[in-house]
Amino acid sequence: MSRRLLIGGVAAVVILVVLAILVPVISTLQPDYYRRYQALGLRMDHWETSTHSRISCAGCHIEPGFSGVVSFTAASVPAFYSQLISGPDDTNLLRAPRRVACQKCHTSYRSVAPSGDLLIPHRAHVEVLGMECVTCHEDLVHSFNRRGFNRPEMETCLALCHDGDSATDECIKCHTRKDAPDTHMAEDWLVLHGQMAESEDCGACHDWTPGYCAECHEKRPASHVGNWKTGHAVSARIRGDGCTVCHGGEEFCNQCH
Repeated sequence: MSRRLLIGGVAAVVILVVLAILVPVISTLQPDYYRRYQALGLRMDHWETSTHSRISCAGCHIEPGFSGVVSFTAASVPAFYSQLISGPDDTNLLRAPRRVACQKCHTSYRSVAPSGDLLIPHRAHVEVLGMECVTCHEDLVHSFNRRGFNRPEMETCLALCHDGDSATDECIKCHTRKDAPDTHMAEDWLVLHGQMAESEDCGACHDWTPGYCAECHEKRPASHVGNWKTGHAVSARIRGDGCTVCHGGEEFCNQCH
């Protein structure tokens, strides 16, 4: 009788331990668990309206294999009981998915965007460079970028790699139908582009960066230093009406002259 009680007691303890581990793990893999966290509620709303809403949290956020399960369990159990005691905080147990998680579903490499304009050498980025998918697809599921949709922004490409040094920054290398127009190659383009901007949609190519006009126009030209105040009249004669690109017409000159 005592042996049965001992076995029963051990079994009860084992069951309680298993439940004490399983309940936190299962709970922290439910979308509604994260809606209680102020910093994560909106991210779950975005997920719910995305194509990835058909995939469970575990499908993306737990590393494939036994070690992934153990790692998530070790993090989720103490976090679960901590929030029971002190309430939800901003802890996010779901780390960004690794490449191996994405490749469980994404088994092929797209090379061209659906629009046909953008070249996307996924194989080169993944297999040759060993990049993680979330490096480019940061805003894919849980958050929108500044344009309001879930796809990579050009700023990311240019800032991380395509800066002209680490990787090419030539438009035509990535875009099949977008190269610098011939007008941009003209010697007087910097003088004329202000007038062109009044009739052309510069943003069609340049809106990938906020304030792209201000990047140049907020800086004083290199020539406007030293004795520029006394010597600018000579430069004005050489440049002709080039000064008016920034300074307007004769009204600007008349303020002093």
